[in-house]
Amino acid sequence: MEFRNLNLSEKTLAALAKLGYINPTEVQERAIPDIIAGHNLIVRSHTGTGKTAAFGIGIIERIAAGKSKKALIMTPTRELAVQVCKEIQGIGQMHSLRISVVYGGHSINIEEEQLRKGVDILVATPGRLLDLSRRGAVRIGEFDIAILDEADQMLDMGFMDEMTAILDQLPQHRITLLLSATVDESILNMASKYVKHHKTIEIGEIAAAETIKQEHIEATDREKFPKLLDVLDIHKHMKTLVFRETKMGVERLQERLWQRGVKAGALQGDMSQAARNRVLADFKEGKLNVLVATNVAARGLHIENLGLIVNYDKAQSEQIHLHRIGRTGRMGHEGKAINFVLRKESLQERMSTEHPDFAWMKEGGTSLYSRDREPRRGPPRRPYGEGRPHREGYPSHGTHPTTHHGEGHTRPHSAQGEHRPHGGPSHRRRPPQR
Repeated sequence: MEFRNLNLSEKTLAALAKLGYINPTEVQERAIPDIIAGHNLIVRSHTGTGKTAAFGIGIIERIAAGKSKKALIMTPTRELAVQVCKEIQGIGQMHSLRISVVYGGHSINIEEEQLRKGVDILVATPGRLLDLSRRGAVRIGEFDIAILDEADQMLDMGFMDEMTAILDQLPQHRITLLLSATVDESILNMASKYVKHHKTIEIGEIAAAETIKQEHIEATDREKFPKLLDVLDIHKHMKTLVFRETKMGVERLQERLWQRGVKAGALQGDMSQAARNRVLADFKEGKLNVLVATNVAARGLHIENLGLIVNYDKAQSEQIHLHRIGRTGRMGHEGKAINFVLRKESLQERMSTEHPDFAWMKEGGTSLYSRDREPRRGPPRRPYGEGRPHREGYPSHGTHPTTHHGEGHTRPHSAQGEHRPHGGPSHRRRPPQR
């Protein structure tokens, strides 16, 4: 089947052809006609199956034909909001539609000015949408199409109160689309109240896509970094996304990769939106071949030719794991995921003199572990982006707040006993004898 067989307008077909979209995916083939017909839908489909284009085409066709007035799309993260807006703008490029995006971390004054000009399709994160509503910049009750994209993640991130506050302000007579990679009890409870008389579309099993090949590597904590270097060396021509659980872990791993000559970017929740955008742009353009990220990158990011996912830290749930590896192997392309499995040290390894706990026995020498691990020290002298302003997400010599130890100072390769000045235990004054 081709998109032309879905009875779409010529303008939409022209835009899809320009984007290179010829044949609809299964979720698009099944959902688009129902959206155009005005049905409420719950769509369960794993990542990378084309859900965004499915609801994007459907709502553009309705608004362009005058069947609906305005559409509101809610997403859990800033990155997903930006990406959804970009895709909707591409699909609607031949129509005279005003399509905007609002999210936290961006200037709310600029967003207010933008919304005063009017909007036909608005993509928003829940918190920012409510802020703009309270300021009178947007009237939620004017939207007669509501889309909850990645609804399960919005619930996981604690947006239940914000979502219900928004949904309660929408008109009773509306179209509601709920899209999710999983449909559990919390999703069904929300649907029973806000997605009345819905149709359900389920695509595939809740499992990793068949196009993704998974491998597992067993390693102790101190073996993980050397083995990661081996993985990156073997796959050095692949664009690679490495997942860690914590923000500090992301920064530490990125720094260690730079010290080994690997140009790696970092993506984590404390970075400004401008910094996130710059790092993602450099990764997508190939200026960086490795991106180290928290689960903020587990959903919503579509990066062309992303060949390898490395789970350096195990995901906290199977659902998060599926979303992580779902960044590769998208739209029928092959992908690969390598999962580190934590192995406990054996007693022999634990008692070895090469173990870091015995580094003090080396009399100033460096242990095998310290050579593999690299001491924590300032960023490399020739970092990525040398000669241009410091950019958040990349190391910059002498500017890292947690690793700079003052000019000319670095931490030693191994623990060396502190020099004890006069007045130590051997020179301590004894109490007077009575």
